[in-house]
Amino acid sequence: MLTSSVITVVVYFTVSSFALQNVQGTKPVLQKTVEALFMDRSETIYPGTCEVFISSTKQSKICKREPSLPKVLQTAKKQAINACIETFQYDRWNCSLVFNRKANKSIFNKIYRETAFVHALIAASITHAVAKGCASGDITRCSCIGSFKNTSWQIKGCGDDFKYGKKLTKNFLDLKHAGNDQIGEILKQDVHIGMDAIGEQLKEVCKCHGFSGSCTTKTCWKKLAPFNSAMGLLKKHYHHAIKKKLVNYTTKRAIAPKARRRMEKDRKSLLYLQKTPNLCVSTKSRACKDRNNCATLCCGRGFVVIKSFVRSRCRCKMVDCCVVKCDTCVEEVENFTCK
Repeated sequence: MLTSSVITVVVYFTVSSFALQNVQGTKPVLQKTVEALFMDRSETIYPGTCEVFISSTKQSKICKREPSLPKVLQTAKKQAINACIETFQYDRWNCSLVFNRKANKSIFNKIYRETAFVHALIAASITHAVAKGCASGDITRCSCIGSFKNTSWQIKGCGDDFKYGKKLTKNFLDLKHAGNDQIGEILKQDVHIGMDAIGEQLKEVCKCHGFSGSCTTKTCWKKLAPFNSAMGLLKKHYHHAIKKKLVNYTTKRAIAPKARRRMEKDRKSLLYLQKTPNLCVSTKSRACKDRNNCATLCCGRGFVVIKSFVRSRCRCKMVDCCVVKCDTCVEEVENFTCK
């Protein structure tokens, strides 16, 4: 009886593990990549040419063609996570990987508003990092022509190549094989929202050349704002995301033409499928920005105010030609924490 019981447990574990691997193995490259980049907050170097995560065969080939791409992907990963944490630090969801601090409540279990946002965020960050990589010379296969030079008199070659950044991001995330079911179509749209948010930050910058400040010749190039500048627009998309009706979640059936037409009406919005769980539990002991923010973040539980005094230099002035003297000012500061 004992032997039989042990055998039963082993067989059950093996079947469960195999089933789990099958489920994970069927997930498209798009979802795997976004989850890998956003969930891993370490600087671990993984086997394979892409290094930042365990890449697909196609992604490995892309990284092999662009030897500096792993470095650019590491930059994209860091700036996406850091910008997300900074932007959402006073929101109920603060870019955590799970809801309400529960390990089994991953933000990637379903297509929540937060899931949609993260897909847009990662796509935007890769696009931005690649475009900047073209300007710095780290990425060599860009669509712009010429070598990169930057002196007081001459600027040639690549600016921030948004066009190539978007092209490489779509290819790297393998949007063609992300699926034509409801989930695939929604996530592809979310990715495009992220990439286009970077495109809206693209501006033309010009430099004049000539003697005595004259502008006999002028060189112009494209330049992106710092990545954090796009976070305002991405966060606006997050708050105005549209929930779509869930159809055939457990199948890979192609999305119906009628449902596709409905999606096209909202093609400029982030889309998601499932309602976010109530996050009020997770805001206990969180810091608020001010009293108004506490009223929202603390979910009506109230907040604690702790006053402190901060000393700083103030009213500085030059004395006896070359000595700077300052007074010491004391300022009362209020810190707010949710109950």
